[in-house]
Amino acid sequence: MSVEIFLGIMIFVLGLCVGSFINMALWRVENKKSFFKKQRSICDYCGKELRWTDNIPVISWILLKGKSQCCGKKLPILYPVVEITTGILFYLNFIYFRENFWLMLINLLISGLLVFEAAFDFQYMMLPDATAYALIILAGIKWILMGTSIFFLIYAVISALFIFILHKIKIRGQEAMGDGDILLAFFMGLFLGFPNIIVAFYVAFIVGAVIGGILMWFKKIGRMSPIPFGPFLILGTIIAYYWGENLLRILNL
Repeated sequence: MSVEIFLGIMIFVLGLCVGSFINMALWRVENKKSFFKKQRSICDYCGKELRWTDNIPVISWILLKGKSQCCGKKLPILYPVVEITTGILFYLNFIYFRENFWLMLINLLISGLLVFEAAFDFQYMMLPDATAYALIILAGIKWILMGTSIFFLIYAVISALFIFILHKIKIRGQEAMGDGDILLAFFMGLFLGFPNIIVAFYVAFIVGAVIGGILMWFKKIGRMSPIPFGPFLILGTIIAYYWGENLLRILNL
């Protein structure tokens, strides 16, 4: 086994472990529990302390057949999805940016925060401001590190303004976008620049519309049911960052 393959596997495993931490962080942030007090992980349902063997990323979920070991309640599929997604993103960062350690490190941190934001919005229908500010700071560091054009800051402002306008639009008294989406859009513009920010919005709105249509078709939601849009913006960001130029060529734009 070559050193590069070994490092790639280690980065993927690291991503799985970070994904497991994200699953824990989701619950602690929502329930306002401290990250600094030494507390063992507990069951979401009965509150019993979990064994270390219950916290092995992905493997524990599979061995337990998606059920809590202590009380037999069904565990969310979100747990392994978060862990695997984080692992894949970490591996992608290694493949694309392994020649630039500092850029890869910043992108790993950004990837973890993006997965947290997407999962939190999906589960609790909101985007934490603190995470969005951290993403903006990291994008700013990347901007300085790469010597990026000042226009990226302009793209960030325009992106946030675009979502802000959508935020002010109300459909039957309901806001089309949340406050957290505005900060996320600012990050996207600063992180992606032009034209990738267009690709990100394009993917987000298309995928969001398709998923929403499918859910309505199967009567999982109603026409006015709120849908978290953060995960679609984050999906668009990831696709645009890695494959934006290829998509633009395919679409002849």
